[in-house]
Amino acid sequence: MQICSLSTIVREYIGLQSIGSLPFKDLILTATDSSPSPGEQSWKIPRPLMEFIETNHNESQLAAIHASLSRKAFVLIQGPPGTGKTQTILGLLSAILHATPVRVHSRGGLCEIKRGPYLPLQEKYIMWGQASPWLTGINPRDEIMPKDGDDGVFPTTGNELKPEIVTSSRKYRVRVLVCAPSNSALDEIVLRLLNTGVRDENDHAYNPKIVRIGLKPHHSVRAVSMDYLVEQKLSSMNSTSDKQKHGAAGRDRDSVRSSILSEAAIVFSTLSFSGSSLFTKLNSGFDVVIIDEAAQAVEPATLVPLANGCKQVFLVGDPVQLPATVISPIADKFGYGMSLFKRFQRAGYPVQMLKTQYRMHPEIRSFPSKEFYDEALEDGPDVKDQTVRLWHDYRCFGPFCFFDIHEGKESQPSGSGSWVNVDEVEFVLLMYHKLVTRYPELKSSSRLAIISPYRHQVKLFRERFQDTFGVESDKVVDINTVDGFQGREKDVAIFSCVRASKDKGIGFVADFRRMNVGITRARASVLVVGSASTLKKDEHWNNLLESAEKRNCLLKVSKPYTAFFSDENLKSMVAKDQSMPEDAEGGMAVDNNAPIYSNLGDAEQGQAADENEYGDGDGDGDDDGGYGED
Repeated sequence: MQICSLSTIVREYIGLQSIGSLPFKDLILTATDSSPSPGEQSWKIPRPLMEFIETNHNESQLAAIHASLSRKAFVLIQGPPGTGKTQTILGLLSAILHATPVRVHSRGGLCEIKRGPYLPLQEKYIMWGQASPWLTGINPRDEIMPKDGDDGVFPTTGNELKPEIVTSSRKYRVRVLVCAPSNSALDEIVLRLLNTGVRDENDHAYNPKIVRIGLKPHHSVRAVSMDYLVEQKLSSMNSTSDKQKHGAAGRDRDSVRSSILSEAAIVFSTLSFSGSSLFTKLNSGFDVVIIDEAAQAVEPATLVPLANGCKQVFLVGDPVQLPATVISPIADKFGYGMSLFKRFQRAGYPVQMLKTQYRMHPEIRSFPSKEFYDEALEDGPDVKDQTVRLWHDYRCFGPFCFFDIHEGKESQPSGSGSWVNVDEVEFVLLMYHKLVTRYPELKSSSRLAIISPYRHQVKLFRERFQDTFGVESDKVVDINTVDGFQGREKDVAIFSCVRASKDKGIGFVADFRRMNVGITRARASVLVVGSASTLKKDEHWNNLLESAEKRNCLLKVSKPYTAFFSDENLKSMVAKDQSMPEDAEGGMAVDNNAPIYSNLGDAEQGQAADENEYGDGDGDGDDDGGYGED
């Protein structure tokens, strides 16, 4: 009986063994950079491209891109929520693909010219003839004709974002490998690259030749997945009349895969899959490796793509968001769960931090900025105006609000190891009903999310939602675990903390990284539901509750919960300078026996279908995060 696959652990072991042969092994072992001053190695990009990058990136993003041109072996980029991490990666790709060494630009400008002995004119003619054979005969370069009429070093310009022909034999100056720990994180970058392209040296948008390798690519990026490209190439080869020319080798899938891989300018792969046999057969390695969500991967996993050989590594991530999932508490105790990013940062290695956030209302941003980022986060221009919503008229639906359910009870379904809180489910569904009744635009899973750290609580939410409203939840609201929401955002996020007991701890809800992810998913409103007395046992949660009290957005709730959402009570929570919205006067009070309202099914689904297919890639729409107690 097959218990599990050892592929990943074997690849991590090989990655660990490969350190001895890496050019920057000392840097990895010591986490200190002793390379020479970057001035001698720095690279430069053409002026038109530089102007585009300077215009479309903020100050901290530009600093990260300039760090890439220094040619330091390792560049660390920390991307807090909403700071444009993917935008920075696309800028990096444009810069890397079209950068040339500064010495090429300045060659001859500063050097003293060395002259040989003076020659008579006749001898000069002989030497000129040898140096320039095309003056008297055929140019040796013309004897080898380029395939497909393409021998350029750089991509052709102005092709209006049309993907390049797979069979083209273009040679690129730099080859890039982009990795991420999970399929969903990887596909997010591939999709953005397909939609926006990168810029060439003349500031024209184009799609470089890319290939996405590995299992379970999202359907939106199928056109550049390895399996799809192989099928396309094989079918085109089989349709040609001259089948014998290709022979068995031409139809051999491995050789087709290798040719696609060697032609691509940018290869996308999960960390684990970059250690597969497909990569080991490559004739040449990669010049640059970019690892997204690097703080969410264990260190040996990060070493896997480096074993293919490279000159420069970018680690992009955020150590104060979700960590790597390590099931074994023993392995975790001995530090297996620490990422290479976190270890470098702890050792004092310089980190480029993206500081301008474009996602959250300032009231949402203020606490995580102070608690986790030394108050370094700042708001982008107009972010407040863009995140103000009608429901902010009510204090209970403001940009940030904590609902203290002090009578709530936690329970543990038998044999599950997970936790549920029925009182919080009841309260949250009443709040959801009131919100979407007054603001029907929120009846969309692309706009509103219900999040919880525990999978059984998520399961209970989905079941109760179906029972209460007669509609499957995924059509109108996105209900998922915190781990399933990393890297995603909604207009409104309702966060159910679950844990509520006088004598027990709060389990992995105490993980500040999980807390940070949970309260930074929303653009306009974060509504946290939990037991204040229980959560106060933890330092970070206590700080959050104190911050909520100071800002007058901590509300105590007791049964019956319907009374809290009565029209009378809601009127008392209208901000003094606001008047009641028209529909509020005759708004319906919500009761436990709320009728099934059919218009729930008419929600705009927007991007919901796509978003709900992300997760752990196992097809169940859920995320397998939340190990430990879960």
